[in-house]
Amino acid sequence: MHSVASVKDISVHGKTHSKGGGILHTVHDNLLVGPDAVETVEKENTETRAESIKTVFDKQTQTMPALSKRDIITYFTGVRAPTFEEDFILEPGRRTRNLIHVAGIQSPGLTTAPAVAVDMAELAVDMLGKTETVEKNNNYNPIRKGVPVLREMDDDTREKMIAENPDYGEIICRCEQISKGEILDALKSPICVPTVDGIKKRIRPGMGRCQGGFCSPLVTKIIAEYLGVPLYEVKKSSAEAVI
Repeated sequence: MHSVASVKDISVHGKTHSKGGGILHTVHDNLLVGPDAVETVEKENTETRAESIKTVFDKQTQTMPALSKRDIITYFTGVRAPTFEEDFILEPGRRTRNLIHVAGIQSPGLTTAPAVAVDMAELAVDMLGKTETVEKNNNYNPIRKGVPVLREMDDDTREKMIAENPDYGEIICRCEQISKGEILDALKSPICVPTVDGIKKRIRPGMGRCQGGFCSPLVTKIIAEYLGVPLYEVKKSSAEAVI
C-alpha cells in the first residue's frame, strides 16, 4: 500500500482547533490521509510535528486499521489565510486600480473554483474596460493538447512511441515510470517548468516511494542539458532554491 500522510498542523503555541480529515484514494492510486487544521499567527511556519501526525493516524486508523506509518512516503503541510468573517474576499482592490483580491478561500473552495474563475474574469474585463478597449480574442484555443503518459499506455502504443522517439524508452523515475521523453515534453510545453519541483508537479518524477532519491539528479541533468546551463544553475523550486 502506498500511502501519503497529509499533515496540516503549523501551530507552535496558543489555542488550537482541529477539523476535518479523512482517507482519500487519489487518481494516482496513493492514499491521502488527513489533514488536520489548526490556527496559527505564524504565516510562514510550515513545520510538520510528530504529535500532529500521531493525531491524524490515531483518528484515521479507526476507519482503516491497516494504515501503517511504515507506508508513509511523504508529508505535506501548508498555510492558508482565512478571514475573521470566515468568508471569501472577491473584490477589486480598494486603494488600487490593477488588483483583484481572491482571498480567504476555505471550504468549499474546490467546489466554487469554476464559478469564482468566471466571476473574476468578468470583473477583470469590467475593470480594464474603464481605461482601455477590451476585445475578445476569437482565435484563442482553450483546448490544451494532452501529454502522453507512457505508464498508462498499452504495450503496442508504448512500443510505437519509443520507436518514434527513443527518449520515451529511457526511464528516469523508476517509482512512477516516467521517461526522459516525458520530461522533455514538459520542458517544451507552452508554460515551461525548468525546475526540479516544477517537473515533479507536472508529470510526477520524484512522487514515488523513494521521493526523488534516485531520479532527482537525473532530472536535474536533463534540465541543465535542455537549458544549456551548468548543473549548479538548475533550481529546485524557485530562484532562491539552489540545489
